[in-house]
Amino acid sequence: MKHQRKDIDRGYAWVVCVACFALEVLCGALNSSPGVITPAILEEVDGDLVKVSWVGSTLLGTFSMCGPLAGIIQDRIGNRWTCVLGGILMFVGLTAASFCRTVTGLILTFGVIAGLGCGLAANVSGVAPSNYFNKRLPVAYGICMSGGALGLLVIGPLAVQLLEMYRLSGTLLILGAIAFNVCLAGALIRPSSTLMQEESMSIDLASQEDTGEICDAQGDPTMTMQSQFNVVTVENTIAKFEQREEDHCSPAHLAWIVKENSPGKSNETAESLLEHSSHVTTENSRSRIIPQCLALFCTNGFFLYLLSILFWSLGDAACMVHLPNFAEVKGSTPAQSASLFTVMGVPALCSGLLAGFASSDPAIGNIILHVGLQGMTGVSLLLLPVLSHTYSLQMMFSALYGTYSQGPFTLVSPICIELIGRSKLAIGYGICSFSFGLGNMVGPPIASLIYESTGEYDFTFLFSGACFIISAFLALCIPLAKKTT
Repeated sequence: MKHQRKDIDRGYAWVVCVACFALEVLCGALNSSPGVITPAILEEVDGDLVKVSWVGSTLLGTFSMCGPLAGIIQDRIGNRWTCVLGGILMFVGLTAASFCRTVTGLILTFGVIAGLGCGLAANVSGVAPSNYFNKRLPVAYGICMSGGALGLLVIGPLAVQLLEMYRLSGTLLILGAIAFNVCLAGALIRPSSTLMQEESMSIDLASQEDTGEICDAQGDPTMTMQSQFNVVTVENTIAKFEQREEDHCSPAHLAWIVKENSPGKSNETAESLLEHSSHVTTENSRSRIIPQCLALFCTNGFFLYLLSILFWSLGDAACMVHLPNFAEVKGSTPAQSASLFTVMGVPALCSGLLAGFASSDPAIGNIILHVGLQGMTGVSLLLLPVLSHTYSLQMMFSALYGTYSQGPFTLVSPICIELIGRSKLAIGYGICSFSFGLGNMVGPPIASLIYESTGEYDFTFLFSGACFIISAFLALCIPLAKKTT
């Protein structure tokens, strides 16, 4: 039996792709904003660089570390309402931050509340495309994740103009109004009842060895309607369905099979049993979340990929938060230092799209593509002390960094699917986000301590480049772990 959906890889799937692209634009702009507004915080709120750097690192850390929590919320209320909740939190956090005059207040509002809302929205954009795309999944992720580069492209000049006209308070207030559009983008994503996992499974009931006993009653003409359905049969059906790790038969198909093979007067009993089994299955799956997370660490070298993400986020957060201030130390004006994000955003936009198209080619491995991009990003950071004495050289570095740094973001979900499978993507993506959060949380403060202890910003970016090189090496070891698993 084939059950197909007309919006897989086409139709409404592209509407969802555009909505996720918009989410990435808004989240990318907010995540890149700490680098632009850090000089303003130093000027208007507090002059302690180490203390102020916690504002941006808290935003980035909360944004990423809430991945597991976002996955649970997404499972409970669905993609649409998760986005709406995220947009409300971003609006409330940024609006409250506009009234804060202390670093502690900015950490709680701008860092924690807005960061949590941003994490909820970003988790949806990282998981939702997998429900609507199959063959064109890498291309869809390339389009979605390039939205982060577009947000990086626009936040520099936008924040500079807002800071000049409205200073820090007005800038945060306007950014909150812009971030509220997350609710509009989330409204375009259909509820979970129409997702591919529940309605688009193509199964062959006659050929499934483990699900044959579930569907035997339907295809046997010698059996009467009364003998086809009984409590034991339904319970066995449910038990065998729950044992399946891969969803060959969805809950919708299970309900259809049981109801079709039940007498009319027993439909109420069947529905009550199915409702009970659904509740039990949901409770069991929630109780098994922690064991499942622990089991994923040793699956096909997934723990190596998590370590790679950790060092990647350490280097990326240190660079993104400190680059504008570093440029000003080297003699650039605030407008010039903010424009480095614009220069970075143009090639990053192309890099995200190209990485998606390259990932769709089976001849190009996602892991090797990830290693190459991480390695080249590390090399560009190691060259920054040489490419930092003039504004033109700083623009050259920004173009190189944008070219190589955006592609790995496009590959996160495809690599997770390759290592742990599509059915574990929500859990795996949440764990990856948590690894990002650890690095984003401690990366900027470590970079600030290096600068204060050495007196040279160059060592900060050498540290960032070394983190990317280590990230590439760890990812290079993933195929070895896959062979021995």
